[in-house]
Amino acid sequence: MLWIEKRRSRRFPIRSCAKVQRSDGMSVIGIGLDLIEIEQFAALYKIDDLDLLTRCFTNQELADIAGSPNWVTRLAARFASKEAVLKILGGLQQGTALTDVEIVLVDGRPQLRLSGGAQAQEQALGISSWHISISHTATTAAAVAVAAR
Repeated sequence: MLWIEKRRSRRFPIRSCAKVQRSDGMSVIGIGLDLIEIEQFAALYKIDDLDLLTRCFTNQELADIAGSPNWVTRLAARFASKEAVLKILGGLQQGTALTDVEIVLVDGRPQLRLSGGAQAQEQALGISSWHISISHTATTAAAVAVAAR
């Protein structure tokens, strides 16, 4: 154990981080994080620009936020989730579209569905499971994605 000397010789332990071995053999392949300023996002994605919205979001994603008073915040959080996932997959590769990464709610929890080029990238990396966490404040949407095999 390492120690830090702190005022008047009081010592505080620093425990080193150890790799956790799981009995099921799961290992983390990547972690992606994305933050989006909601005001900037709102300036780019207008509800009346359906062409832009449908290039970035699936019909299911748009249906999930339809009628919501805070639809911009919800879309920003979904977009942050897509970006977090794409950071793990290596970005938008040839043949991959933003709509290949879909974030849907299942029992109130975000779930990831991949298709097309994103699914091919997932398979090439050997990813077998995903964990997504979404949050937001009044000004910022955030998402974390964890990919494991």
